[in-house]
Amino acid sequence: MEMIPFDFQRMFIGEHPPLFMLEIIFRTVIMYGYTLFAARFMGKRGMGQLTPFEFVVIIALGSAVGDPMFYDDVPLTYGILVITIIVIMQRLLNALTNVSPSVEEVVEGKTILIIDKGEVIEASLRAEEMSMEELCMQLRQKNIRNIGAVEKAYLEPSGSLSVFTYEKGQERNGVSTLPD
Repeated sequence: MEMIPFDFQRMFIGEHPPLFMLEIIFRTVIMYGYTLFAARFMGKRGMGQLTPFEFVVIIALGSAVGDPMFYDDVPLTYGILVITIIVIMQRLLNALTNVSPSVEEVVEGKTILIIDKGEVIEASLRAEEMSMEELCMQLRQKNIRNIGAVEKAYLEPSGSLSVFTYEKGQERNGVSTLPD
């Protein structure tokens, strides 16, 4: 069958029955939820400076926007519907995370103490699948030459490192962050 350019029926509605819109809503909710679940297990480093929640929203919106743009068999209405559902789910999850710390921890992850009183917490590094080299790299980026200068360091849900150093003169001896 020959494709007719600017066929508004095909462009906006498609050739499926209207009930297919409910299937799109169902598919979007399932895929969004699964992608959020999977992103939480990618680890903090796998998403750059984004929280798992932000990462999933960007991926989902990118896909929803892109497909109707260049696939002639994906009606614009389907893309609009998917984007609308993603925005609604994002708003609902935001509202839930604002009222429930436990939901926030499940969706966003939690802050992990990595260095305490100049000592690296090895169990935290292992749990976050972070190497000592990666930790030292992040500390060097914050101009930390010695781990003994760090009073506390936290790995944030976004994968960034928050560092609190000792006051001048209170530093401890510790491992150098400089490469060999």
